[in-house]
Amino acid sequence: METNKILFVDDDQNLLRGVQRNMRGKFDLSVAVGGEQALKVLAEEGPFAVCIADMRMPGMSGVQLLETIAKKYPETVGMMLTGNADQATAIDAINRGSIFRFFNKPCDDEMLEAGIRAALRQHQLITSERNLIEQSLAGSIKVLTDVLAQLNPTIFGRAMRVKTWCDQVAGDIEYPQPWELGLAALLCPIGMVSLPPDLLSRLSSDKPLQPLERDIVKRTPEVAAKLVANIPRLEPVANIIRMQNRNFDGTGFPEKGPHGTDIPLGARVLRILNQLAERVRGELPLPQDFDELLYHKDRYDPDLLARLRTSLAVIDTVYDESIYPDGQEITVNIKEIRVNDFLLTDIETTENRVLLTHGNFISEVQLQRLRTFERLHKFREPIEIRRGGKSTKRGTDVAKPTPENASDAPADDDKNHTARNTCGHHVNQRSET
Repeated sequence: METNKILFVDDDQNLLRGVQRNMRGKFDLSVAVGGEQALKVLAEEGPFAVCIADMRMPGMSGVQLLETIAKKYPETVGMMLTGNADQATAIDAINRGSIFRFFNKPCDDEMLEAGIRAALRQHQLITSERNLIEQSLAGSIKVLTDVLAQLNPTIFGRAMRVKTWCDQVAGDIEYPQPWELGLAALLCPIGMVSLPPDLLSRLSSDKPLQPLERDIVKRTPEVAAKLVANIPRLEPVANIIRMQNRNFDGTGFPEKGPHGTDIPLGARVLRILNQLAERVRGELPLPQDFDELLYHKDRYDPDLLARLRTSLAVIDTVYDESIYPDGQEITVNIKEIRVNDFLLTDIETTENRVLLTHGNFISEVQLQRLRTFERLHKFREPIEIRRGGKSTKRGTDVAKPTPENASDAPADDDKNHTARNTCGHHVNQRSET
């Protein structure tokens, strides 16, 4: 935001009163005694076009103050005023504090006034360039997002939801450039334009993909990154998009690259939020959605996952036993099933293979096996469940089925043939009549 406000910072209150007298009527001037008070004034009364700071102040030096301002308020032009103008001090101030001008004490009023006016012009140049860039970016981004929205509204809607989450958590995780994170979230699926129409259709409708198709989809972030990198000033956004499927333990895509906290923070955020968006039914994720990510905890930054959970997770009222003492019967798709849900209908594939019968509680092991089957089979959906309730008897893990029992053999033609299902129970495999 363009402004003409000036902040003068010194630990000498007599000097500040003199500056106010001399500059009265010439500038919109505020003063602060010391660095800590200056940061408070900047936060409460900003933005400021120019900040003039004394070099030597108790507590926080002028260099430290201007260095902090350069990071938090990059459009504020910094100027240094000091009575100890040795070469080392000047070099440190310019290199660390991004100083526009450097003045010696005592400073002639006319020289100081001329310096302030030059700093105001510099601020105008910075804000004008930023406005021009923002307008150019807005136009380019609108073209890309319009293409994505026309290409596949479902995928675009999911990206919009992730962007909303990014905007919500950016302050909580102290993200340095929040607009970059939100933009990366919005543009990360743009690589889908390279997919064949039939594959894109199956992907958006959550149909199972073949191994070769999954490999093609896995590489779409590279396509998106190359498209975004062609827009000036969006190289950091392109890098976030390129690394969005890179796991915290160094696996994933791209196959070679950083691991752990060396992965860009934005990419680590998207790795979590994109995965949540595939499972979440409402506007915000639930604690149970975050719990499910822990089954593959090597993929995600654990500290970041905990912080995002604190910022985003909301409690589902269905678990409020004062409202639903016996739980609530609801209709869900397979991807929305949670641990401890009670099945009121069977879970079966479109090939009539029964995976779990009604009357069972969903355990953690069973849920993970269902997730595996989701990638390979299409289910009959929706199904009916009962969720919550203080009298609910919690499900327990069952033994893993043997490879023979977990095979994808076709169902027997006999309607009453009993076989052990892939989730560890004896169930009936039915054929169509």
